[in-house]
Amino acid sequence: MQTKKLFCAGVLATIFMIMSGGACWAASPKIGYFDIQTVLAKSTWGQRAKREFEQKQTRIKGEMEGKANQFKKLREEYEKKAPMLDEAARTKKAKELVEKQQEGEKALMQSNAELNKLSNDLTGPIVDKILQIVIDIGKKEKYDFIFEVGKGGIVYAKDEYNLTERVVKELNKVTPRK
Repeated sequence: MQTKKLFCAGVLATIFMIMSGGACWAASPKIGYFDIQTVLAKSTWGQRAKREFEQKQTRIKGEMEGKANQFKKLREEYEKKAPMLDEAARTKKAKELVEKQQEGEKALMQSNAELNKLSNDLTGPIVDKILQIVIDIGKKEKYDFIFEVGKGGIVYAKDEYNLTERVVKELNKVTPRK
């Protein structure tokens, strides 16, 4: 009977410790988070990459608008002259228009692919460096967890744990010179 009472008391004590958060068993974890999009937007390296991307994007957009305007003029010219052309000439001009449209669509797809590749080429090394900085901070400062806000699924976090500005400062220290 005595053994049964001791066993029940032990079980109740264990349940009480578990329900009270198990503070006796483990220390609270050290948790941090950062926002990689903010780091990219605020860091020197990220801003430089954004400017380079936007310059290329503006140039390509201008080229695409020029081709679109050429196509529009050709189509308008065709529409004006079509009633005066014989069937063979009309068919030939319509075929040329379709070819021009297809060329334009292909050029647009190629330019989008080029911009996607450029974006990856510009941001890939920065993201790799950001992640390494975060890992280093985590190891040096003995964090248990560091989450990236956009991918980490954090709904709430205290601002005191936000490492974004710290990561921006560290990234600015290692930004390559051009």
